[in-house]
Amino acid sequence: MCEKLSLWCSYQSIIFNLKQHPVYPCFAILTAFNPRSIVLSKRENLDRNAQMAAELSTLVPELLPITCSGLDGQWQEPGFVVPLSLTKVRQLARQWEQNAIYWVEDNELFLVPVLIEGQEIQRLGDWPSFLYT
Repeated sequence: MCEKLSLWCSYQSIIFNLKQHPVYPCFAILTAFNPRSIVLSKRENLDRNAQMAAELSTLVPELLPITCSGLDGQWQEPGFVVPLSLTKVRQLARQWEQNAIYWVEDNELFLVPVLIEGQEIQRLGDWPSFLYT
């Protein structure tokens, strides 16, 4: 449990970098990198992300890339802004074996558990304060 709690806490120390700001009232941030937080090779992660992009392009009109990173910049994962329902993005996150996702609604950022057990949706704060500038 300590490991899972530490992982959950690390998900809360996040910043996002994107070139175009989303105009959707609500959206998720999804990645296919490092399933179940098991670190894969760069090639495997890039392949997974390309596969996810192909799938998402059939579901959303335009893919908006985003990069998630730790506050120190040591860890980075590219992903996508996905304007689908929370139910649908949780399903996709399970499919891509992600422990959690980020959800933005009414300009608020939430951390949403997917595969991680024993955690509730957590409000992290104002979305703009998590954007790298």
